[in-house]
Amino acid sequence: MLLVALTLAATTQMQQNWNDVPNQHWIGKDWHANRLQDWQVKDKKVLCTEVNARLPMRTLHFLTATTEGDFTATVTTSAITQESEPTQNTWSGFLLGVGSNDIDYRLSALVHHVPAKDGGLIAGVDHEGMVFLRRNDIPVGGNSLWSINTKIKPDDLPLVRPTSTIRMHVPAQCHGAVILSAQQKGDQLILTAAHPKTNDVLSRSTYEIADLDTNGGIALVSHHGEEGYWFDDFSLAGIGVTTHSDRVFGPVLCSLYTVSENVLNLTAQFPPLEGSRNAMLRIGNQELIVPIDTDSWSASFRITEWDVSKDMSYALFLEGDQTPYEGLIRKEPSAKKPIKVAALTCHKTYTGNLQWNENGLWFPQADIVAAVNSKNPDLLYFSGDQIYEGDLTPAHQKSEEAYLLDYLYKWTHWCWAFGDLTRNRPCITIPDDHDVYHGNLWGAGERDAQKVEGLTLQDSGGYRHNPRFVNAVHRTQTSHLPAPVDPTFDAQGNSVYFTRLRYGGLDIAILGDRQFKESPAIACPEGEVYNGWFKAEGFDPKTQSDKEVPLLGSRQEQFLEVWSTNWKGDDWMKFVFSQSPFVCLQTLPEGTFGGNQAGLQVFPVGEKAPNDVPVADGDSNGWPQSGRNRAVRLLKNANAIHVCGDQHLGSVVQYGIEEHGDGTFVFCTPAIANTWPRRWMPKGKPILGNHEDGFGNLMTVFAVSNPHVSGHEPAALHDRVPGWGLLDCDPATERVTMHAWPRWAEPNASASDQYDGWPIFVEQAGKPKE
Repeated sequence: MLLVALTLAATTQMQQNWNDVPNQHWIGKDWHANRLQDWQVKDKKVLCTEVNARLPMRTLHFLTATTEGDFTATVTTSAITQESEPTQNTWSGFLLGVGSNDIDYRLSALVHHVPAKDGGLIAGVDHEGMVFLRRNDIPVGGNSLWSINTKIKPDDLPLVRPTSTIRMHVPAQCHGAVILSAQQKGDQLILTAAHPKTNDVLSRSTYEIADLDTNGGIALVSHHGEEGYWFDDFSLAGIGVTTHSDRVFGPVLCSLYTVSENVLNLTAQFPPLEGSRNAMLRIGNQELIVPIDTDSWSASFRITEWDVSKDMSYALFLEGDQTPYEGLIRKEPSAKKPIKVAALTCHKTYTGNLQWNENGLWFPQADIVAAVNSKNPDLLYFSGDQIYEGDLTPAHQKSEEAYLLDYLYKWTHWCWAFGDLTRNRPCITIPDDHDVYHGNLWGAGERDAQKVEGLTLQDSGGYRHNPRFVNAVHRTQTSHLPAPVDPTFDAQGNSVYFTRLRYGGLDIAILGDRQFKESPAIACPEGEVYNGWFKAEGFDPKTQSDKEVPLLGSRQEQFLEVWSTNWKGDDWMKFVFSQSPFVCLQTLPEGTFGGNQAGLQVFPVGEKAPNDVPVADGDSNGWPQSGRNRAVRLLKNANAIHVCGDQHLGSVVQYGIEEHGDGTFVFCTPAIANTWPRRWMPKGKPILGNHEDGFGNLMTVFAVSNPHVSGHEPAALHDRVPGWGLLDCDPATERVTMHAWPRWAEPNASASDQYDGWPIFVEQAGKPKE
């Protein structure tokens, strides 16, 4: 790729073509595509090939420059095919004035598909070679809580009336390439379409823009067409152009690493490239080269006999590219000193009422990243749902290849948001159901999985997608963990990642608590289960649902059996990290089932739902009760604290087995952001204290962050009680302090800003006394 940036007499000029870029989906480090699967470099041009009626306005954002004042942008563009009959609702061009200086450029780089506030202006050329200017900042309505998935009509993008127009004689249907230019001069914007060989003007319009905003980001945009549009020879110049070389993204997108028992495991994430490529790691006096997997586009490095006594900087490269991605391998904390673990879960970016700003999108989670950074944790833990399959853009794809690219598109956003945290400290990540494109997951990994007549594919148990997809997800998120205790694939051919990590005096068992779990619809046909809910009239999940079927599965139980009593070296504290708690801490209005949590009333602080009762959701790990009790006993053997997420409801609970309070504690951390808030408000009883869940499991609730009217804006984010968790572990006192920070809490906030009920102190948390 040729990118030239010149500054002459205070005028910046940037030029780019793709003459030296191979055919691939990644456009380059200066660009962000919406979506990965929609754009590609082919034969030295950039193509957008997505033309679905419900997938309009595909965009390719230029990351490394913004405009504020006079500029000229040019690009050569054409319909990919010249054989079809174009329509009025078919065009290509620029998106101008995207976002503002007050909006994170990464958020603005998501603008596509639908007009909404801060969406900018469309400067395009239509099927007749006529230039136009349309508004992309006037919302068209729609309140979907998940995906923008709507058709866009020409009237949804209001035309801006020009003050003057020149139209040269061109054929009624202009299929050929044109050079489109957008030139701002003071309060005027001049759009021109010219012949690429003769420079003859085909059309030109001038617009008064004093009341319009062209300042901000710039993108290429392709809208429908028989096969889409291509672009080439992009340039941006002018005294109003500001370059941002620090905004390049790639070819290394993120790094994840762990250190355990003097072994460093590090994974580098890349975008989808052409052919077989290698990754390079420079660290100390070593230079390591490994192949990049072409499904996950990740590369994994392993170094044994790692010196844990000192910090070590590193740099990652795509072999043949000199752009470094730098980070720090931290020295391992002493087992004799306190250690801090930040725990996060459920990375949602959109919950409806779209605006292309921080009031409508929560990406890139900069407030949480800053808050976490201010606490300087020694270890990070992301417990699942790093992506949501239908978050902002639709989950359904037309092919398995497209599913892989769609996952990478969404995983890329997680990398973009959290990469500056993970590049400089060890990080544990494990996938949950949404990461593998499930609403709920009963992996049923001890058996072959087939669709069962009368049940949905999900209720039938097993993974919806084939092992190629699942294993690609696992590689991106878990290949930097220590090697699995037993690496044998599950019965469906999916890789496993349950393992043990020892770091800084902590001994952590990492589990996949969905992978082997049986589906309740299979185990309890008499319960008429749909999506985890027992709907048969008169069926009592407390007394009738328990079956001797896997929850953790035999292999993970065997691992915990050994691990729970196996103490090594200076380790003083055991944790279990998995996706979800071994209780169902949830209430709903009496007589209802799940499915409308997002629509439930949110009450003011201090008020409760008047008619809520505990419910039995088979998605929770309160079911099956026998498997749950075995797991809780194994945790008790280790005196291990369980840390998890998934539920979108921050809580601290003490498990009960034979009686209340005879088990260990579980800390379920608040969600980074969520669409689906849960609550614990049992009628006629205090929220805290001894309870039974909907499956009859014993539990003692010490703290819970129920949804409430927070008084913080945007309410759609904060009233769903988002945030994150922090665990301070002190070997000298054998105390673990659990913090639940609201998302609105500023960096370095005082302890009083935590959710009500926190911090929670667990005493005698270490190794059981002989």
